[in-house]
Amino acid sequence: MKKLLYTLFFIGAVLAFSRANGEVTLKRDRLESPAQGRPETRSQDSLKIKWWNPSQHSSPVIEGQAWPGEVAGFYDRLPARAQKTVREAVWDLSRESAGLLIRFRSDAPEIQVRYTVEDALDMPHMPSTGVSGLDLYSPNEDGQWEWTAGKYSFKDTITYHFQSLPHGNKREYHLYLPLYNKVKWLEIGVSGNAALEPLPPRKEKPIAIYGTSIAQGGCASRPGLAWTSILGRKLNRPVINLAFSGNGRLETALVDLLVELDPALFVIDCLPNMSGFPDDTIKTRLTNTISTLLKKRPGIPVLVTEHADADINSLNTLREGGFDRVNKLAREALTLLKTKGLQPVHLLSAEEIALGIESTVDGVHPNDIGMMEYAQAYEKAIRDILHEKDR
Repeated sequence: MKKLLYTLFFIGAVLAFSRANGEVTLKRDRLESPAQGRPETRSQDSLKIKWWNPSQHSSPVIEGQAWPGEVAGFYDRLPARAQKTVREAVWDLSRESAGLLIRFRSDAPEIQVRYTVEDALDMPHMPSTGVSGLDLYSPNEDGQWEWTAGKYSFKDTITYHFQSLPHGNKREYHLYLPLYNKVKWLEIGVSGNAALEPLPPRKEKPIAIYGTSIAQGGCASRPGLAWTSILGRKLNRPVINLAFSGNGRLETALVDLLVELDPALFVIDCLPNMSGFPDDTIKTRLTNTISTLLKKRPGIPVLVTEHADADINSLNTLREGGFDRVNKLAREALTLLKTKGLQPVHLLSAEEIALGIESTVDGVHPNDIGMMEYAQAYEKAIRDILHEKDR
């Protein structure tokens, strides 16, 4: 009797194990179709992912990189030779991928991205999705921008999985890279029977931005919500982001690199990093920067931006006084340059940016609300300077 019971128990266990494995296999092969609301059976071939590594492509595919082909690391922002001329802190920050994006065309219903980064995933005042995350946007047939959320996992290898995408026809995608981390390697994957066509950087003249942590993207919750990213979409132009957190100090080594560019417009947004300098240093560095750009790149407008936090109405009057000081010095410097006949130089004031008490995370760095306020003010100012209508 005991042998019979043991035998029956063994058979039941095997059947239960088989059913469990069968259910697991069934779930793996049957994916939920959001469009139809019921499981959709797909072939094993269609589930295989083909991966593309941008660093192995035969031609440039990184937009926002001012010196493609001259970088030491594939996702660096300054040319390798700059390591000998800029300060170590600037060089280290230049290896963070702020402002870089990858354009490609695909008809895939799902897009996956996997990559690794060098530094900490987040900061106390900025989440992992902004510091180390990605963002995926796509213009539709009417030229309007659309966005999709990705299912992400922040581990040793970071993964993003964008699902339920429109498919059947190829569409253009813009993949924004991390704002405050260094990408070591990255791959984009689509299912085996879907297309993935890398696109080159656009040929339109970019907006070149030299700035601080704010222009680098602190503290947007996602890379696509940095004001520089929003501005690029609003103007439908490439943007070169040469902003370095805590290190936008109007230094000659950076200005010498800026004059190598041929943008539609230069933005100088460094005043938030200048408040610790004496008055004469601030005025001298600002006038030298603007004069050099105007003389070596004649005809290209320069837009100087005030410290926008001066208009927040903070209860900290001492802090706001320091912001007002650098703005006053900037206005004096620009007035002096104009009296010398140096043009075209423009000013974007704190009042025009119009940050409010809900616009920052810490009284300095904009949150997503503040980033949009920055972007809207910049769009208006740049369209006026370049005589562009809304596209």
